[in-house]
Amino acid sequence: MRTSVLAAGGVALALALSACGGETSGTGLPGGNGSGDAGSTQFSDLSSLIASAQEQTNKSQSSKFSMEMEASGMKIQAEGQGRYAGQDTAMSMTMDMQGMSFDVIFVDNTMYMKMPEGMNADPSKPWVKMTSEDAAAMGGQSFDQMTEQNDPTKVLEQLEQAGGEIKNTKETEVNGQQATQYTVEVDLSKAGALLGDESTAGSIPEGTIIPVELYLNGDNLPVRVEMDMQSLAQAGGAKIVMNYSDWGTPVDITAPPADQVGEMPSY
Repeated sequence: MRTSVLAAGGVALALALSACGGETSGTGLPGGNGSGDAGSTQFSDLSSLIASAQEQTNKSQSSKFSMEMEASGMKIQAEGQGRYAGQDTAMSMTMDMQGMSFDVIFVDNTMYMKMPEGMNADPSKPWVKMTSEDAAAMGGQSFDQMTEQNDPTKVLEQLEQAGGEIKNTKETEVNGQQATQYTVEVDLSKAGALLGDESTAGSIPEGTIIPVELYLNGDNLPVRVEMDMQSLAQAGGAKIVMNYSDWGTPVDITAPPADQVGEMPSY
């Protein structure tokens, strides 16, 4: 059971990073203060949207976020904050998985997880540490891959590389904020970088199209990203919803005290 909790934490962190992330920014799309109303500019193609995102990304390196994910019968909810700055990327969040709550911190290319009460053999060290090598051994992405995917413009480029096209655009409202909703259709068989797993993409028949919903406010900042792959067993049957707010707000993310951290248990 502890192994599955650790693995889920790594998966959720990878999803959070890949959904939000910046060359100098983070987990999803462009950075900034996120306060603008939906503006008059709408994009008809991903190339133009990406160009704007790259310009805006440099204005902000942090945000708050929340995530809801359903995958393989498992439900995960999380909320936290992130700093998106290449090798200085950091993130902290509280997760609820199948009724269990635990904390996750990613800083200095290391992930720390505070295990649920009763699930740690040494109560004096409530945190366990996971390195990139540990994550890879558990079948997950390396942290270098996650950091790369943390660039919001890279995520958009991955959509475009997978043949993504903007199919519909409309004005809407998200969490009380005016936003533009872009429906991007993407061929999952070409989306190995987006899925974080080329082998998974390779098992999906060519021409398997799914919609990805991108919601941007008037500053071209993300307020929500939705991806629904529940009908695809090869993609893990996942549905992911990411919400973003407070772009540009400074964040303070530090590792837990060393005397409270134990090594990740091996099973």
